[in-house]
Amino acid sequence: MLIKDAVRVAVLSMTLVGSLPAWADYPDHPIKMVVAWPSGGGTDNVARIVARYLGERLNQQVVVENRSGASGLVGTEYVARAAPDGYTIQYTVADSHSINPHVFSNVKYDAMKDFIPIAVVGAMPSVLAINPKVPVNNLTQFIAYAKSQPGQLTYSTWGIGSGGHIRTEAFNDYAKIKMLHIPYQGSAPAFAAVVSGQVDATIVPLSLALANAQAGRVKILGVDTPQRVPSSNDVPTFTEQGIPLTLTFWQAVMVPAKTPDEVVNLLNKEMAAVLSNPEAKVALNKAGVSVSNFGASTVPELKTYMQNEYVRWGGIIKSAGITAQP
Repeated sequence: MLIKDAVRVAVLSMTLVGSLPAWADYPDHPIKMVVAWPSGGGTDNVARIVARYLGERLNQQVVVENRSGASGLVGTEYVARAAPDGYTIQYTVADSHSINPHVFSNVKYDAMKDFIPIAVVGAMPSVLAINPKVPVNNLTQFIAYAKSQPGQLTYSTWGIGSGGHIRTEAFNDYAKIKMLHIPYQGSAPAFAAVVSGQVDATIVPLSLALANAQAGRVKILGVDTPQRVPSSNDVPTFTEQGIPLTLTFWQAVMVPAKTPDEVVNLLNKEMAAVLSNPEAKVALNKAGVSVSNFGASTVPELKTYMQNEYVRWGGIIKSAGITAQP
């Protein structure tokens, strides 16, 4: 009888173990973090910081994989079609989910239905920077100067339909000015064109413009955040100067829809821990990201935020009349 009982216990134990869901030991192998932009860019650099700290929390390696192309469409579609098992996640910015669906006609994913937001990491404050030869020193003067010669001032971006393009057209639309768009292949050459005087203005991340402004190579006229950025407290906001626009783009971690709730909740909890880690905050700030107040947000709260951002940017893009093909 004892032997039979032992056999029954062993069989029962094996049955229970076999019936455990796949996520019970999650994560038991490395996680792939997809970035839909090239290696070495601003988004990629921040993603690698997040991957390192998240990996430490999960006791498992989080490996960044770049799948760039078509203004972020390629990598984002890849994540949308990936197995919803928690082993493929995405580090992304507003372009992929709040912007591209309103700009491009060939988006093959549903930004709201094909993804679950895990955490909003923060945003990169952007500034309007101009070549020092443009004879203005603040936003009010710049708008008046642009109105005095419609279509004569130029602005650079890193491509049609890019974040810089959307932001600047939103600014132009609100300020009732017209500038000529000069697209470049990347934010670095777009900014260099302003420094060299080939182009008059650009809207770029504060982290890119600040050192150049301090060296006198560009003038910063305003930052697109609701309040002044602590690290650059001398730079006034657009709102302070009569343009109440908040044009900052969110940065977030996503997973494919239908990922098990247990995995989603675990990742949400661990990302909250990452964003409350002082060391991680310092690293993110150095990379140009202002860590958001969404660190402890629940998944339903994050879904509402994403829906609101989708609607907000859709309205801005429609008002500015921006369409493009990748």
